[in-house]
Amino acid sequence: MSIDVSWQKDCQFSVTTEKGFTLAVDADNETAPCPTELLLSALGSCSATDVVMGLQEQGVEVQALTNTVTYTLTEQEPRLYKTANLHFTVTASNVSEAQIKTAADNAIAKYCHVCLMLKPTIDISYSVEINR
Repeated sequence: MSIDVSWQKDCQFSVTTEKGFTLAVDADNETAPCPTELLLSALGSCSATDVVMGLQEQGVEVQALTNTVTYTLTEQEPRLYKTANLHFTVTASNVSEAQIKTAADNAIAKYCHVCLMLKPTIDISYSVEINR
């Protein structure tokens, strides 16, 4: 498996995945997301996928789900991610807070590959909200 990263100019790169998807990355965060934003995006989308799937397995008809990722950085340089909170807002008529928490617990502890890779160094927590 491989991903190709091609320098464009300045701190801008073009990334091409093994399946041919492309995205722009800009370490200066001027023309595209910076690499660390992409890391948090991966955390947010991977965990959200697993929460949706977990809710569906519980029989919940998910109409919408958002995941807002907030974070803190370490005080010393290099400033690394110290904590990340995943705030899942679920729109569904037949969902309980307990169901969302079960899906989020399982996503973070068992299924989300990005969570599992980052948890040794980043304290990952979550919060939930129901939007009816």
